Amino acid sequence: MKIITLNLNPVYDIFYRVPQFRPYKENIADSVSVFIGGKGTNVSRALRANGYHSTAFILLGRENCQIFTEKLREEGIDARFFYTEGRLRENVTVLSDGIPETRICMNDFSTDANTLDLILSEIAREASRDSVIVCSGKFPKGIGAEEAISFVRELKRLSDRVVLDSNTFTAAQIIEIAPWLIKPNEEEIEALAGRSFDDPDSLFEAARSLRDGGIGNILISLGGKGAVYSGELGECAVSVPVIRPLSTIGAGDSTVAGFLAAFSENAGLAECLRRACAFGSAACLEPGTNPPRPDNVASLEEQIGIRIRN
Repeated sequence: MKIITLNLNPVYDIFYRVPQFRPYKENIADSVSVFIGGKGTNVSRALRANGYHSTAFILLGRENCQIFTEKLREEGIDARFFYTEGRLRENVTVLSDGIPETRICMNDFSTDANTLDLILSEIAREASRDSVIVCSGKFPKGIGAEEAISFVRELKRLSDRVVLDSNTFTAAQIIEIAPWLIKPNEEEIEALAGRSFDDPDSLFEAARSLRDGGIGNILISLGGKGAVYSGELGECAVSVPVIRPLSTIGAGDSTVAGFLAAFSENAGLAECLRRACAFGSAACLEPGTNPPRPDNVASLEEQIGIRIRN
């Protein structure tokens, strides 16, 4: 089973460490860390770090893409690069002792429908009906809602297994698109269902309602409270061990990667969800957007609790 990831709006996450940050003064950083990211890229990196193959389709801005492409090649990612004018997004975070972090975000990245058509034609060369296509992340500027919806519908014509994880779309649009898999968090499932939830049983009810609307698999990530799944494999509640996270950026993307890794091996429900949550938790043990390490995945997988519902 081929896994294809799509990242139309990648990002550099840049962290400056300033021990004693002083507003309105010159500040000297004692370290800087640069991480590449973006939801589809995060999925491919998590898969590759744990021995699984995927093909990543990535749209880059010509002005500042060199570090991005070099890093992916270093990691052995099978990537297809497409280019547009301008710069990739940059999220600059200032970390200091005893105060909340300060973040500055640059978001001038844009493209057009012609570029989407080019990417779609190249995906068509790679995909088959049983491929998984992960369409995740917000669509860039220059792409309207209807163009984005049309693009995802074309992906569905190429594959029966389209994963959609993008805040470009409203809850109503996601339900209308009816992807094969979605992975909402607590806030997102409440937006999809139009109400709040007090217990896992009500989450299962919401997931079943979405399945009745055509969405094949719903994996709801609940952070430290685990996850809830309802889909073609059955229904299950998952508990995860307590950890001390270094970064939660990209943890949801790693959760998707873990699920697909096990699913690609024809694993059963329990193993797919155990792997998913192990990937997601292990990603939190890494700085920035670094992918989960296999040793942490293996250790955490043994500590994850599974409760399959009849």
